[in-house]
Formats: sequence, structure tokens, C-alpha cells
Amino acid sequence: MLKLHLGCGQNILDDYVNIDMAPSDNKKVEHLDILSLPYKDTTVDEILAEHLAEHLSFDQERCFWKECYRVLKAGGVLTVETPDFEWVCTSFLQANEGFDDFYQVGADAHYFGHGQSLDHRWGVLSTHFFGNQNGEGQFHRNAYTEKKMTDISRLVGFRSSEIDRFYRQDKLVMSIRGTFAK
Repeated sequence: MLKLHLGCGQNILDDYVNIDMAPSDNKKVEHLDILSLPYKDTTVDEILAEHLAEHLSFDQERCFWKECYRVLKAGGVLTVETPDFEWVCTSFLQANEGFDDFYQVGADAHYFGHGQSLDHRWGVLSTHFFGNQNGEGQFHRNAYTEKKMTDISRLVGFRSSEIDRFYRQDKLVMSIRGTFAK
């Protein structure tokens, strides 16, 4: 069974080919272009992309979805997890407006001086719009809602979809996870 974990970062999963665009010294991570995967058509059983799609440009978004569809076998499954953009927008508008400090690139959980509090617009919430910007590839250039994810899956050709909403373990963002069968 061939399973791909695209945009794995430091989250290395057993039984998956862990792939990331950023070079890594970890021998368990393959440095591959996720928009032009080196797999033949219909050869992959499963693809997992956790908090990757929001980092893609609009043009890369189209390529990503089509490339995943291309390599998946009939009956193969694509799972895409992103911040829930509707939740991000609502939470941002309900949060306090004050700006206390400039963002400190590379600082652990500084977030404009507000730490990981969701009570401030200019804190961790703003990183869900723009990424944490702590290095190349750490910028958000896209966003997803349940409807957008479902519509894209149908546009590309997936035959079924299931969307779940949940808080990640760190409770810093409501996520949506779409599971799409080819």
C-alpha cells in the first residue's frame, strides 16, 4: 500500500512516504515537488496533507488538487486538513483589537506579545491569516471553508467527500479535515 504524507514538516508518520518541499537532514523525509510527484498515474492508495494547502498560491492550489487526483488509484483517498477560515474570521472579529508589540520572528509563542491567547486579534489568530512567517514556506497564501473544499473536490473529480470540524490538540485553531474518495 503506497501512502504519501505531503508537507510533513517534523511530523514523521510510519507507513507513509513523508514528503516536504523544505530540505531536511532527516532520512525519513523525501524532498520532492508536491506539484509534480514522481509517481505514475493511479498508483497511490492514500494522500495526507495536514496544514499544507493554505500555504499554496492560487495557481499552486489548482496544481496540487489535480496532481493528487492524478496519482491516486480508483478508490484512493485524499485527506486535506487546514484552518477553518470561517472560524478564523469570526474569531478575529470577536477578539480584542489592541496591538502591544511587533512580531518576533523565530520566537517561541511570542505572537505580538500575546502568546497563544485567542483573545487578541494581533496574536496567534493573525498567524492563521498570514502564517507564522518563521521561514520560507511559512506564509499562508490561501484559505479554506467546508464549502470551498467540497466544491474543489467535485471540480477535480472526486466522487465522495466528508468534512469534519475539530480543534487541534493545541486548541489554537479550529480545523477542517476533508476526506475525498476517487
